[in-house]
Amino acid sequence: MRAKWLWVTVVAGLAVGCGEGRVIFNVDVYSFLKGTGQDSIPYFIPPGGATASNTPKEVNLSVGLACSIVDSVKIFGTVDLVNASGSGTIAAQLFLAADSAGTYAPSAIAFSVFPKSVSGASTVADTIQGKLNAGANSLFTKSELWFRLVAGGTNSGLTLVQGKMVLTSLQLTVVITDKLFGPAN
Repeated sequence: MRAKWLWVTVVAGLAVGCGEGRVIFNVDVYSFLKGTGQDSIPYFIPPGGATASNTPKEVNLSVGLACSIVDSVKIFGTVDLVNASGSGTIAAQLFLAADSAGTYAPSAIAFSVFPKSVSGASTVADTIQGKLNAGANSLFTKSELWFRLVAGGTNSGLTLVQGKMVLTSLQLTVVITDKLFGPAN
């Protein structure tokens, strides 16, 4: 019994001596969409502009890092803008919230991609890369979050811009400061 408590004390001492550590984990958002039909977002943009989106989707993080602080969340992914007609621009946006309804709030926008030009029947590959807005970081300390992808754009002509934004990959890299023995925030 003493040996067991000695081992626990040694491990606790090492953890306290090491202080705060960094934990990094990846969330493959694309895996929650692949094969569900929600990896493609059709868009129909009349002259002026409009948006189209998939329905909110739940991601189970199964980590539960409530006593931790999320330093940053990096995003990397790829989309194909498969345009069928018209000329304009298309941009991807990612909305994150604690519940499905929250993904429709303007404040839930976590990331926007710079618009890409599309014209006629063509496919334009685009990369999604950067950091999420800091306001979304705390969502990753919970056991689940909700996301919604949006294809928004402009129409520079009189012909309807139509096509679909096809997500081909989407990864989030979450960097966390783990407070092993500190108070919960």
